[in-house]
Amino acid sequence: MALPGVSGVLGFIRHVDRFLDSVEKTQTGLEKLAERVRVLEDRLTVLEANQRELVTEARAAAAVAASGAVMQHLVDMARRIGALEAGNGHQKRLK
Repeated sequence: MALPGVSGVLGFIRHVDRFLDSVEKTQTGLEKLAERVRVLEDRLTVLEANQRELVTEARAAAAVAASGAVMQHLVDMARRIGALEAGNGHQKRLK
C-alpha cells in the first residue's frame, strides 16, 4: 500500500521539477530579451544623436546649393546684360 502513495509523491516531485525548469528557462529568456532591449535602446540613442548631425549637414548642403543656384543666375543675368549692351554699342564702363 505504500507504493501507490510513493508513486504519487514521485509524480508530484517530477511535475514540480519540470515546472521549476520551465521557470528557469523563462527567466533566462526574459534576461536575453532584456539585454536585446538594452542594445536596441543604445542603438536608438546613437541614431538620435546622428540625426541631429545629419540635419545640420543637410541644412549646410541646402545653403551651399541655394548659394550656387543664385550665383549661377546672377552670372547668367550679367552675361546677358553684357551681351545686350555690346549688341547696342552702349557698353558702359563702371568707375
